[in-house]
Amino acid sequence: MIAYLEGTVLLSHADYLVMKTTGGVGYQVYVPQVLLIQASEKVLSLHIHTHIRENDITLYGFSSLGEKQLFEMLIKTSGVGPKLGMAVLSVLRPQQLIQAIQSQNVGLLNSVPGIGKKTAAKLCLDMNDHLKKAPVVGLDIGASTITQQSLPASHAEELVSALTNMGFSERDVLSILGQVQAEAQSFEEQFKKALALLTSIR
Repeated sequence: MIAYLEGTVLLSHADYLVMKTTGGVGYQVYVPQVLLIQASEKVLSLHIHTHIRENDITLYGFSSLGEKQLFEMLIKTSGVGPKLGMAVLSVLRPQQLIQAIQSQNVGLLNSVPGIGKKTAAKLCLDMNDHLKKAPVVGLDIGASTITQQSLPASHAEELVSALTNMGFSERDVLSILGQVQAEAQSFEEQFKKALALLTSIR
């Protein structure tokens, strides 16, 4: 089972990249959207979750062990497979996900494409139990006190990635980005404001 990879990014696609290790082997690895934005022509070190299903072996990569741990908690919930788990981590940062779970913020989880209200509610219950039993590496200390105000005010790359992944055109997203960031501070506020503006455009 592959647990860690380090190598140069040869190419990236909509939801995965191909990494070439020093041994000359190229691996296809699915990663959160923020990594795809940063990955081109760079050397990356990824913590890997190897997902085995029948005759299919798929690799999912994360920049930190804590993020990998959150992914594995996500896919333990009924109705949440690896693709949906990756969608959650493409929209929400690890700290935001932990805060949403601890505050039972079903609405924020429901904002992730593919996550309905029932699944969001189930995630809150199941993952809250997982977090109590096994605090996330690197995010366990003071996790419950993390606030939206502690997050950076600018989330331009994450917003563009998340919204275009939902089907909005990059042109429309960029056209409202300045207004969104001027009026809202936290990622959640910016994301909700952007959705409202883009929906009105449609």
